[in-house]
Amino acid sequence: MEFLQPIFFWGLLGISVPVLIHLWNGRKGKVLDWAAMNWLNAQASQSSRSFKLEQLRLLVLRVLIWTCLVLLAVGLWFDFLEKSESKPIVHLIQPNAAVESEFRFEIEQALEKGEQVIWFAEGLPDYEVGQISEGNLKKFDVQKALDLLPKHLDSLHFYVSGLENDFGSKLLFVPEIPLLHKSTSDKRTYSKAKIGIDSTRFLSVSELGLLQLDTAEKITDPVFSGPIEFSISLSNQEKKNQLLAAFEAIEEVYGLTFSEVSEGGKLILTDQTQEVISKEKLYLLVESGDGILPQNVIHLEKQSGLTWEELIEKGLLPELILAPLVHFLGIHSQEKRLTINQLAQRFVQIPESKRTALPNTAVLLLVLFLILFGLERFYAYRLNL
Repeated sequence: MEFLQPIFFWGLLGISVPVLIHLWNGRKGKVLDWAAMNWLNAQASQSSRSFKLEQLRLLVLRVLIWTCLVLLAVGLWFDFLEKSESKPIVHLIQPNAAVESEFRFEIEQALEKGEQVIWFAEGLPDYEVGQISEGNLKKFDVQKALDLLPKHLDSLHFYVSGLENDFGSKLLFVPEIPLLHKSTSDKRTYSKAKIGIDSTRFLSVSELGLLQLDTAEKITDPVFSGPIEFSISLSNQEKKNQLLAAFEAIEEVYGLTFSEVSEGGKLILTDQTQEVISKEKLYLLVESGDGILPQNVIHLEKQSGLTWEELIEKGLLPELILAPLVHFLGIHSQEKRLTINQLAQRFVQIPESKRTALPNTAVLLLVLFLILFGLERFYAYRLNL
């Protein structure tokens, strides 16, 4: 048994009100004169201050009525009543052919047991063998889809590919922390393009999907070479200095050089959404941007999910600039695969707030209150009270 709002137990002090009323009424009594009263002896003519049996019943009923009201406010929760409600076991499957193929046995076992198996797609459609609506998970609101899950689950199984961008960068709130089943197949490809730094050095992506600075006697067909021209249009001088410092850090580690120009350039840093956007340029926004932005317009704060102050404090600004920059120049990094623990950190269980929980005894207490109230009115009417 659990009390959802135990503070309302102070309301039990109100039981003293009907008790005091009954004691006061019993203390006063009523004097009834009748013809033969003078013939009674002194002991027989004394007034009686004790309660009658019917009055005691009325007092008990009123005390019980008040107790019921207090218990309704407190909110009783009985575990044995909750166990009578069946909690489903849900299996969520990422719309991916490799994931479905690898976990086909587990999925079929779940179907045979009558457990709920659904695609992790918009609207959470029921699973059907061989029918995969494979596509980009970013095309639908992941959190809205998870909100469609039952509020109370026995367990939640999640079958995923394990790629970093499967569910975006934000934390996801779920009614139950999922049991993650990560696919072991890896069909990722990495870009073999190169960005020329100078005559012997170049940037490329390793087989592990990491950006690396390498050397060669001769660099053939680089996707880009030379300094990266940029222009800054910022009203905040402090942010401008922080961006320039980030460029220096990138140059020191990866060798990329930057050249500031008054207008134009391949890289535009601004605090205002541009009216005319060129596909040949990369735009980095340092202030809020409204609406849906094109792929070559990157909002640095929204991309990281952090405030500008947090980006500077954690030293993440160079990384946030470099990732979209090399992608824009022609190097497409291999998407990172996460471990089970890293995937699990993306999910947060929705807290079951005691204040918002509904007591499973509310109906029973309400019925009991109505019965007691009816009996109390019946006895009060009979006693003309």
